[in-house]
Amino acid sequence: MPESGLIDSSGLPAVNVESDAPEPPWEIGEAVVQHITYEIPVTNARRNLPDIVTRSAPTYGRVSVIDRADSPVGPYREALLMVGCRVGMIPALYVVDAVVNSEAARNAIAAHWNYLPNVGEINVERGDEAIVSSFDAGDGLTVTLNSPITDAAAVAIVRYDPLLVVQPSNGSGAASEIPCEHDVRQAWLSRGSTLSYDGGSRRHPWIVLRSSNAITAVAAVEGQVIEAAATIELPGG
Repeated sequence: MPESGLIDSSGLPAVNVESDAPEPPWEIGEAVVQHITYEIPVTNARRNLPDIVTRSAPTYGRVSVIDRADSPVGPYREALLMVGCRVGMIPALYVVDAVVNSEAARNAIAAHWNYLPNVGEINVERGDEAIVSSFDAGDGLTVTLNSPITDAAAVAIVRYDPLLVVQPSNGSGAASEIPCEHDVRQAWLSRGSTLSYDGGSRRHPWIVLRSSNAITAVAAVEGQVIEAAATIELPGG
């Protein structure tokens, strides 16, 4: 039997933020991205998923850092913590936590895509050998990603499942996805990528959902078109 998430969807915080930012779709001319995907224990995954979705098999998490050179609210950077899941047969990445370095981006994301990032400093350095990002995840925790970019690869290695958000609705939860088109122009298979953590409590979600075994890591340069949030019909709904 599929194993559902353990978070009561009806108790999730409702996101209700206003923004003057333009409505989607948003066209992003260039974004530098880092993705590190890894296995996590089943119990940790289920404790961080809503009860209207089921866990992936194997259970995995992903940390992504996206450095957007342009957007309707100006350049901004975003760090995402996600857990793999399924809504019926649809694979997705549930957004557990997020950080952006722009108040305008935070408000626009909340208004248009229904999740509420924290605002914090995000540093990205791209050299000839690696992309190194670090950011303040809150509560005294700094997360650092180091992604080597010496091993160029076919752009097809960069794969995406839709981002999933859940809001409380009618005593349960309502799921929506954030469709995004990715025009990948350069890609690297970032063998040897590392995720490191400094400070923070053992109960911090970024630490609870840290890697137990690496799966893959990639970096890329791409264009993006981020569409409006789309409702996902739940099985039996």
